[in-house]
Amino acid sequence: MTDHLPTAFKALWHELPLLAASGVLVCTASALVVLLLPGVTPLSVLLLALLVGPAWAAVVATTDSVVRDDRGGVLLLLRHLKQHGPAGAGVAIVPAAITALALLNWHLYSGPLFAVPLAVSCCASVLLLLASCYAFSLRVSGGLRGKQLWFTALHLVSRAPLVPLGVLALAFVAVLLGTSVTASLLLLAPGPVALFASAGTWTSYGTEKHALLR
Repeated sequence: MTDHLPTAFKALWHELPLLAASGVLVCTASALVVLLLPGVTPLSVLLLALLVGPAWAAVVATTDSVVRDDRGGVLLLLRHLKQHGPAGAGVAIVPAAITALALLNWHLYSGPLFAVPLAVSCCASVLLLLASCYAFSLRVSGGLRGKQLWFTALHLVSRAPLVPLGVLALAFVAVLLGTSVTASLLLLAPGPVALFASAGTWTSYGTEKHALLR
């Protein structure tokens, strides 16, 4: 069992070019979504998964390599974009599809009859969003897929919910500062968020495997 958080903190300085490139990659993909389909709609959420998912998978695969093997760099990020892009879209489309369904239920809501499907889809969206904080690393670096991937990610959420909550809180604060203070902060956010997501995932996953072997 290894705590990967110290490595993540060190990488905030040692991997500055990687973190900058990660920000450019993710923010460019996000800007395309805003340009093509502005606003929060079912279609924009699905497009976000298809465009940002591959970029995020490449960033996470690279930060996984940093925290686990002390190996990073911009060239590795570009190789991972080609290697893990389709897998990233596959992971992202699952929570995106359920979130799109929740938005559709919200638009259709007109009385108590629609409350149950709206509540179910919203709860499922939140759970899958939390699980996705683990799922990207487990897919691109752990090789898990399908039901095993999501069952493992949901199990980790139930055992260590503070990791995805912390990752999402960090991302929310970065977006809030980027929209209210200066947009340049948005470019700095994806890399550190991915670093701590990777560190949290592999620390939690290692802890669970260690517990099972005892």
